[in-house]
Amino acid sequence: MALESAVVAETLSEEIMGVIVTTLVDNQSAQSSLSSVHGLSLHIEVQFPGRSEAILMDTSGSAQVFRHNTQALNLDFANLRAVVISHFHHDHFGALEPALELIGHRDLVVYLPAHHDAIEQTLSELHVRRRVAHESRVIRSGVATTGALGPARLKEQGLVLNVESYGLILLSGCAHPKVESMIQSAKKVFPGRPLQAMIGGFHLKTEEEGRKVGEFFMKEELRLVSPCHCTSKEAKVGIRSVVGEGVFRENGSGTSFTFE
Repeated sequence: MALESAVVAETLSEEIMGVIVTTLVDNQSAQSSLSSVHGLSLHIEVQFPGRSEAILMDTSGSAQVFRHNTQALNLDFANLRAVVISHFHHDHFGALEPALELIGHRDLVVYLPAHHDAIEQTLSELHVRRRVAHESRVIRSGVATTGALGPARLKEQGLVLNVESYGLILLSGCAHPKVESMIQSAKKVFPGRPLQAMIGGFHLKTEEEGRKVGEFFMKEELRLVSPCHCTSKEAKVGIRSVVGEGVFRENGSGTSFTFE
């Protein structure tokens, strides 16, 4: 309880006015000018009163695709203040070092779900600060990690954004700890705030798995769900069949979501 109280006190100290989530890299592309590869990277623009800051969640495993899509989307990393690595699969963190080189500046913190000797050594050599987020970590006002979830061999963290006029948005890399567990953890970070949207990899293979998760989304009354990356076409069909067209959103490299 002490942890939750501390998180809430800091994250609610400044309101988030709006958020733009852009899929930088995905298995499929939503725009012909963008590339796709098996992997995931999300760019998050957070609007505070009078200013904005950016966060990068995962980098995919392809430096070439990451670089190409960054340039094609004309992303400016000058206001990037944090990089969140969801988990240690190559298709989520493999392009971290090239991404940091492209970002250029070192005024940021990389959040890891567990200790990783090779990554931490690289960050040390680059003079980039890092935090191991065993528990929920506050990144900025209204922005926090879920903390490391799942078994020791594969810890994963999600990213939670608390938009004042909208509610909570949960971003997931692969949801290895299960969608349901990640949602419950996200809600604990901001008790009393409604979870409205979930975007990212859901790690589902079959249509039946998709329907079951879709039913959970309906129970939680989510307003938007957008599975990508490790969510199969069959699972997407299952989710869509339950939540409906108004809630389900297609995703891919170049897809952008605005919450305000």
